[in-house]
Amino acid sequence: MSARPLLLLCVVAGLTACQNPPSADGNQTETDSGESSSTSSDDAETGGVCEPGQTSCADPSTLDTCAPSGQAWSSTACEGGQVCDACAADDGVGGCLAACVDPCAQPRGSTGCSFYATGLYQATLPPGVMSSSDAIVVVNPDPDHTATVELYWNSPFLGGEALEANATLAPGESAVLDLASGLTSDMGPSETSVFRSGGVYHVVSDFPIGAHLHAPYESVNANASTLLVPERSLGSSHVVFNHGAWVDPNYFVVIAIEDDTAVTWQPSVETAGDDMPVPFVAQGATGMMVLDRFDNLRVETSASLGRPKCEQDLSGTLVTADKPIWVLSAVRGLRLPWCGGSMVPGCPTIVDSACDFGSDFAIEQSLPLAVWGTQYVGAHAPVRGSESHYWRIYAGADNVTVTTDPPQPGTPISLAARGGWAELVLPTGTNVVFAGDGPFMPVQYLTGHHDAQTDMGSPEMIQGVPSDRFLDRYVFVTAASYEQHFAQVTRAAGGAEVEIDGDAVAGWESVGAWEVANVAVSEGAHQVTSTQAFGLSQYGYSQHVGAADNSSAYAYVVGLSLD
Repeated sequence: MSARPLLLLCVVAGLTACQNPPSADGNQTETDSGESSSTSSDDAETGGVCEPGQTSCADPSTLDTCAPSGQAWSSTACEGGQVCDACAADDGVGGCLAACVDPCAQPRGSTGCSFYATGLYQATLPPGVMSSSDAIVVVNPDPDHTATVELYWNSPFLGGEALEANATLAPGESAVLDLASGLTSDMGPSETSVFRSGGVYHVVSDFPIGAHLHAPYESVNANASTLLVPERSLGSSHVVFNHGAWVDPNYFVVIAIEDDTAVTWQPSVETAGDDMPVPFVAQGATGMMVLDRFDNLRVETSASLGRPKCEQDLSGTLVTADKPIWVLSAVRGLRLPWCGGSMVPGCPTIVDSACDFGSDFAIEQSLPLAVWGTQYVGAHAPVRGSESHYWRIYAGADNVTVTTDPPQPGTPISLAARGGWAELVLPTGTNVVFAGDGPFMPVQYLTGHHDAQTDMGSPEMIQGVPSDRFLDRYVFVTAASYEQHFAQVTRAAGGAEVEIDGDAVAGWESVGAWEVANVAVSEGAHQVTSTQAFGLSQYGYSQHVGAADNSSAYAYVVGLSLD
């Protein structure tokens, strides 16, 4: 294992807000000593504004302490990388703690102190994938404090966590943590579900960082990427994002974070199993397993009932647990639009030589249902040619109706049950705004290069970000060895200027009350900032990688608020 340092620019990490000092009417006065205080008629009657010695958080970096007189609050800045934690004590008083010491002090969002990943079954394991390592890219977004990052490996054979790599990240720096190059081939038998105790990577930091998984990190002939959700922001209820398989099965992965975690799944199609210990689960039935910390479960579609592979689609499968879990959706061989010929029995015989080498690996760590939203800007992936834009809209509750602005054929979309979905195919270059009367998630599926009438890019999938979960600054590092990299920026129409590495973003396209811009960026690290919140995703394309007419792509959400 190795840690490859990369220089990154600075960005302020978003921290969980702490409680403000209590105030009856918001009237502020100042004592003879200069101490700030809040007064009210009740204060006059009781003789004080607070209990002497009481503490509270004025903001994420300031601790307020009640003066001995009880008449004022005295403010002290938290130092040394500490944050003010409003739940540092059982009675809810504030305290300055290292941001990664107490779980309550850790931020909820795309930065955090603990992340997980595991080996993922790639497409058909072509030579380029077998010889290339997956990687977790970590970044310290804080402008003032150093982060010490460690990568641990929990072996499926030996147990326990062994240190594999470490990196010290100065403010604004990043590192690429290489995972084992043979990890993707050490995943057990194909076309069946697999349980493993161990086999999990764990990233730990002493200061909040961001993390993304690239599988593999360098452009080869099968690539995929995803935002990694920190442990603090994991949830217990998820919906699987999939698509019709080509030759290889679809699957989802669950990692347990705590012992005795009861995990259930209700598959949209039957899932494979052997009862040693993974059960076979029929379509619409419920499977259940109890997992301990670092146990991970790969649940695949099943061919045992003769369902054609193009119909083995786990989209909409509900995965729940009684404790927070890590859930990732994967399509081993996404071929879009479908073309398969006679090699896929039972599926449409669409012979198109242009789509050879046109399938690719696709992954997304699924955001918990609790953070799904009711409005998204459906910005199409950066256009390569004449490709269509495929979307699936997933319901996060029963009876959700979703509209688009501007209206599109096939809309409004009515979804009767949680996990239900509908597909929407939009013409080249079409952006929309999705709005619903309940929680939902739009997932965009990139098509193969044959659909774009070009040799650039390949299938991939990327989930949306609710428009009320945007941030005002981001930092990211592109994957390696791609021919094209893009930052996709979304802001409110006429909103504040957005800068990438200090240069103002131009080329905005209007959609509803929003604007979208796709900006070509160089390989490496970048900072994107504004005085107002905006959305950011990142894409990369390559052509002719590893074989004639082969290609690759990656796409991921850079970050979001999860408060």
